[in-house]
Amino acid sequence: MQLVDSKLYIENVPALQIASRSRTITTVRGRKSCNLIPWLKATSATERLLVLMLAAFVLAASPALVATVRSTVSLSFQILLQAGHVGLVAFQIFGR
Repeated sequence: MQLVDSKLYIENVPALQIASRSRTITTVRGRKSCNLIPWLKATSATERLLVLMLAAFVLAASPALVATVRSTVSLSFQILLQAGHVGLVAFQIFGR
């Protein structure tokens, strides 16, 4: 592989404009469908590879992400309940 100056590389790389491109929705025999072929032709190979890699990451990591989020929310609820319990005990002791 050849080493490339980072400034030169960044200046010559086309900007990713995935968000600015919109897919058209047309009706075909009463059904709505997306015209993906013109959209795919308008995108570069870099953009298509980026979308495929992001989709693969989301599909591969989704069970672990869901489990992590669930355990984090459960732990935060437990902490909140314990703090409320400590506050109630403190109010009962010192609040009279």
